[in-house]
Amino acid sequence: MDSSQVNFELLQDVMTELGDRLPLLEDDMHQLVRFRENPDLVASAFRHVHSIKGDFAYCGAEPIADFVHRLENVLQALRERRILCTPLIAEAVLQSLDRVRDMALTLQRTRHFDDTPLTGLLASIDELSEATSQGRADQAARHVLLAAHNPGELLQAPSRWDDSAPTPLAANNPALLLGQQLAQALALRYPAWQRRVPTQLEIVLSLNRHYPQPVAEGPLTLAVYWHDVGMLALPNSFFAAPPKLKDELWDSWVLHPELAAQWLLAADPTCNEAATIVRQHHQWTDGRGFPLRSGSGGLHPGAQMLACADMFYDMVAGLDGEEYRRGALRAVFDIHGGLDTRFDALLINAFQAVAHGWTQPVRC
Repeated sequence: MDSSQVNFELLQDVMTELGDRLPLLEDDMHQLVRFRENPDLVASAFRHVHSIKGDFAYCGAEPIADFVHRLENVLQALRERRILCTPLIAEAVLQSLDRVRDMALTLQRTRHFDDTPLTGLLASIDELSEATSQGRADQAARHVLLAAHNPGELLQAPSRWDDSAPTPLAANNPALLLGQQLAQALALRYPAWQRRVPTQLEIVLSLNRHYPQPVAEGPLTLAVYWHDVGMLALPNSFFAAPPKLKDELWDSWVLHPELAAQWLLAADPTCNEAATIVRQHHQWTDGRGFPLRSGSGGLHPGAQMLACADMFYDMVAGLDGEEYRRGALRAVFDIHGGLDTRFDALLINAFQAVAHGWTQPVRC
C-alpha cells in the first residue's frame, strides 16, 4: 500500500483527535449495551466513527479510512435499528477500533501502512453490518472477535493437537475406570463435589462440540476425571478454602495438577494428551495461573475448556433457585471477561454458543 499521499503533519493531529475520541466512543458503546434503543447514544457513537473515518481520509490515509468505513456501516445498522447493541457487538466494534489505532501507530512510526492481511476481519465486519437478524448479528460479532486475533484468516488452521475426528472413550478403559474411582473418593472427602465431575464433563464436551477445532473426546474425558485427583494427597482443609498466593501452603497446593498427571501416566503411559490437559488446567493464556508454563508450547485448548468448567462449577455448587441463577450469571460474566487473560477468543466463542442454557438449574 502506497503511503506517498499521506500528509504526516496532519496525521499527528489525527492521532491526537483519535486519542480523544476513542474513550468517548467506548463510553457510548458501553452505555448502548444498557440502553439499546437510545437514539442519542447511537447518534453520538456514529458521529465519532464517522469523524474518525473522515480524519484519516483527510490526511490521505485511505486504507485506514476504508477500514473505519466498514465499522461505520455497523453503526449505521444500529442507527437504523436493524440490530441492537449487545455486549458482543459493542466488544466487536471496540476491538476492531483497537486495530485502527495499531494501524495508525504503525503508519506514524514507519511511514508505511501496516501490511498485515485483513481479509478475515473485514469479511466478518461486513457480515456484522449486513446481518438481517439479531441472532445473526451476534454470531457475526463472535466472528469479528475471533478474526481480531487472526485478521487475515477466513478459516482457522487445523489443531496441532489432534487432527482426527473426536472419538469417545471406551467405558471399560482402565485409566478411565481408575479415574472414576479416584474422583469418587475425592467427592467422598468433600461432599459439595458429588456432582462436580458429571457437571464438568457435560460442560467440557459441549464446549468441545462448539470449538472450531475440537480435540479428541477420549483424552478430554480422561482429563475431566483425573484433573483434581492429586488433591487426594492434600489435607481436607484445602478443598473448601484453597491457599492464596502468599500462603505458606501455596507451594503444596499448586502441585496437585502435576501429581494428578503423574498418577495418570503411571496408570497408562500412553495418556500423554490427557496428562497435558491436566497439567495445564490452572494455567492462563497470558502465562499466569499455575504452575507457570515453561518453554514455547501453547496452552492446550482442552485445558481452557476444563478451566471454564471449573470456574462455572465453583460458582454454582450447592446453590439453587435465584441464588443459582445469580451464580451462573456471575460465572458467565467472569468467563467472558477473561477474553484477554484466562481464555482465548476461540474458547470464548464456544462458550457464548452454549452458555445461554447454563443459567437454568443443573443439579450440582
